[in-house]
Amino acid sequence: MIDNGRKRIIPNEVLLPEVARLISEGHTVTLTVRGNSMNPFLVDRRDRIVLGPFTDNDLQLNTVVLARDTNGRIVFHRITRRNGKELTLQGDGNIRITEQTNVDDVMGIMIAAIRKEKEYPCNGRIWQRYSFWWLKLTPVRRWLLAIFRRIRRVTTQ
Repeated sequence: MIDNGRKRIIPNEVLLPEVARLISEGHTVTLTVRGNSMNPFLVDRRDRIVLGPFTDNDLQLNTVVLARDTNGRIVFHRITRRNGKELTLQGDGNIRITEQTNVDDVMGIMIAAIRKEKEYPCNGRIWQRYSFWWLKLTPVRRWLLAIFRRIRRVTTQ
């Protein structure tokens, strides 16, 4: 949020329920990514995401969602498994950690990613290919993430 030309940081506990309310009213919301759990493809404070409304049918494998997990935390992660109304979520930058939620606790889905002012729709060919392969590469994700972190460290120094 910008206030008189200055950025204001709003705590997630305040911001994200308001985001969920706007989405439930049919709006889309654009946010700057905070955190590293969706690395390497969504980078903290660099990339932006567009979140929007969804139907039950939209909550399929590889869809990235904003949801409250069974521990009450709000997470922004990818659906890696669906069993009826139960969803398993995992951040792209996570090797083993998953969260559980259900369809009723999903607040919105990612419609697009914005990197360097270029928008990548989630239903577009580029994002779909990335999503498919990233999930398939889960067994070797540890090494891929290690390479990414080393490259990132070198380029940010």
